[in-house]
Amino acid sequence: MSPSVAGPVHDIMRNLCARSVVDAPVALVVAHPDDETIGLGPLLKLLRGAHAVHLTDGAPRELRGVHAAGFHSSADYAQARAVELGRVLDLAQVPAARRHAFPIGDQEAFRHLPAIAAALAALFQTLEVEAVLTHPYEGGHLDHDACACAVSLACRRMERRGLRPPAVVEMAFYHESEHGLVTQRFIEDSDDEVVIAFDQAEALVREEMFAAHVSQAAILGLFREAAVRLRPAPCYDFRRLPNRGHIFYHRFIEDVTPADWIEAVRAAHAWLDNPEAQ
Repeated sequence: MSPSVAGPVHDIMRNLCARSVVDAPVALVVAHPDDETIGLGPLLKLLRGAHAVHLTDGAPRELRGVHAAGFHSSADYAQARAVELGRVLDLAQVPAARRHAFPIGDQEAFRHLPAIAAALAALFQTLEVEAVLTHPYEGGHLDHDACACAVSLACRRMERRGLRPPAVVEMAFYHESEHGLVTQRFIEDSDDEVVIAFDQAEALVREEMFAAHVSQAAILGLFREAAVRLRPAPCYDFRRLPNRGHIFYHRFIEDVTPADWIEAVRAAHAWLDNPEAQ
């Protein structure tokens, strides 16, 4: 780990590597139920002061995706995912008082960036959050990118109010490459990246967490490496497409284009720049 990584980011990454408990107030901010398991898995239990924040309920609002998952309605699908998530957070010993969920549908977070950012900034301030663990901006999933952007906007909103924003740590998920989908890796290597391999007991807990997300079994089957990767968040320009324009979600979201994403981000930055929004 580079000596340049200091403060809360360094402390969290170092403690997780050493399997030391982190008592400081931390927010795990992810897009969907199951992202906490992919991004951190059994290490979540070490974050004793963690608040789990899920920006969507994981259920699409269009019925084709709902029926493909085996549910009759979006509400039924969302309820099933909430139950699954509850089992996982019980395993990770995250109490109900530290669980926060937004009533936003799958693939819809980008449409609500200002509201999400404002809510996150208020949450970070109220809880005196020192660090946030979240998604990288890599074009893997539309909601992942929206989550990364919303966290960034929330931190900037706090700065403009003269408040100290939390440090941001990223967890590896997936992105597209010229050879296909790449899972559990960042697009680019970093000297500040750490790889935390699970021991046998941790790997078994991870499998139990995976098994709890019954409705996501097919997707979770893509994440087989018994390890997680963490790094300090770089500075992104969210008004530019990630991953040199190689957008994986564009393949399966017919009614959302890269231009729609850029327009939503620009509108969110306009909101941030509006003094009345502060």
